[in-house]
Amino acid sequence: MMKICAVFLASLMLFASGCTPLKAPESNGAAGEGQQLSTDINLNPNAYRNMDTQKPTISDDQNKIREVVEAEGLDAGAVSINGNHAWVNVKFESVEAMDLNEQRKRLAKKIYKAVPRYKIHVRAK
Repeated sequence: MMKICAVFLASLMLFASGCTPLKAPESNGAAGEGQQLSTDINLNPNAYRNMDTQKPTISDDQNKIREVVEAEGLDAGAVSINGNHAWVNVKFESVEAMDLNEQRKRLAKKIYKAVPRYKIHVRAK
């Protein structure tokens, strides 16, 4: 019982000491003390630390892929992006094996031109 009380009192003291308010640093007028320095040294406007501008996202890339597929007059299914691979499900009108393979290759090239950062995989539905 004594050990439990000792542990409880020690944890209570640690908790109470952590809740004391901190005092702001004081300056006695010496050079460099009390100055507010700007810590934002990131000058890149495309950095994700600057949240005031619109940045491209994976959803934007998926929408661009869907636009390319629909511009070809085809139905775009699910578009999945995993790393640098984009998997695109497309419903083709033609079901012939030779013609279907050629359509998949042609569509993959057009999608690659729109979003060249991904390796495109077109699946026929």
